[in-house]
This record gives sequence, structure tokens and C-alpha cells, in this order.
Amino acid sequence: MTSEAPKRAVIRISRQFEARIADIERYWQRLDQPRSFERMVEAFETKAEPLLERFPAIGRLFLNTVPDTYVALLDCEELIQETEGAKERAELREFVFDDYVLLYLLVGDTVLLASIRHCKELSFDFDQIWGPER
Repeated sequence: MTSEAPKRAVIRISRQFEARIADIERYWQRLDQPRSFERMVEAFETKAEPLLERFPAIGRLFLNTVPDTYVALLDCEELIQETEGAKERAELREFVFDDYVLLYLLVGDTVLLASIRHCKELSFDFDQIWGPER
């Protein structure tokens, strides 16, 4: 038996993912529940990230539908640009942890985090479809 550690995937974060994290933090701050945001970050760091590093294909394949809004088209173009130099085909996947759904691209041994949503949100384009918060 070898003592070699298993190869780990590289986790990268897209601008969209960073923006969604900021949105989630603002949401919990607005509700005066900053601990909920801290729990989400802790769950990501202790559950989701280690699993994605060790088993990057753990998320289920996300249905590759044709984007139907200009925002979705722009987001897809940005993701494509971020993976242009890749030698392998990218797979769009989703992974659920706690109350959140991660959307990510898997390219070889790289996981590019694309977005994150609370599981009660109806889509990854909530504002475009349903309008602003009421």
C-alpha cells in the first residue's frame, strides 16, 4: 500500500460566484441574521469544498439548455472565456450542500465555481424571471 495522497482538484471562483456570495451576505444582513451567512460559509468550507476537491464529479450533470435571456447568454460567454485554454471539455454540474445549490464547471481537474443559490430560490435567474424582491 502506498502512502501517496490522492490527487485533489483545484477550486477556482468566478466573478459571478463572488457576486452571489456578496448577495447572500447582504440578504442575511438585511434580515439581521449574520450567523446564517457564517453557517453557509462554514458548511461550504467544511463540507462542499473538501468533497469537490476530492471528488470533483460528485455533482450531477446540469441540463445544458439553451440560455433564454441576455444575462444567461453573457454568463455562459464569460464561463466559456474562463475555460478557453482548457484541453478537456467542460461539464456543467450542480452540487447540493445544506440549503444551497452550487453550480460549477468541471474542466479536467479544475472546479470553477459559477454560482450559488439557496435551495428555495426557483432558478439561477430569479430576478430576471420573477422581478425584484417584494
